[in-house]
Amino acid sequence: MHLSARQFAEARELAEQLLEALGLEAYVFGVEPRDGRFEVRVERPLADGWQTVTLWIEPEHLTRLRTDEHAREALMRSWRERLAPPP
Repeated sequence: MHLSARQFAEARELAEQLLEALGLEAYVFGVEPRDGRFEVRVERPLADGWQTVTLWIEPEHLTRLRTDEHAREALMRSWRERLAPPP
C-alpha cells in the first residue's frame, strides 16, 4: 500500500492532537510510514529513565478518526493504556 504525503501529514497532525489531548507532561514523538501504516514513536521521561512506546495509526482510519468522536476516544484509550508508566 502506498502512503501519500497528504496521509503522512494528516497522521502527524492527528498524532500531535491526540498526544496533546492525553495531557502528557513532556514527550517527543515521530511519525513514520511503516508496513502500510503509520508508526508513532513516543519517548518521554519517567522518574527512573526514559520510556519509548510505539503506537500505530491505520491510514484507512484517518478520516474517521478526525470526524468520529467514538473512534477517536477508542484510539485515545488504547494509547493512554500503552503510555501508562510501568508498575
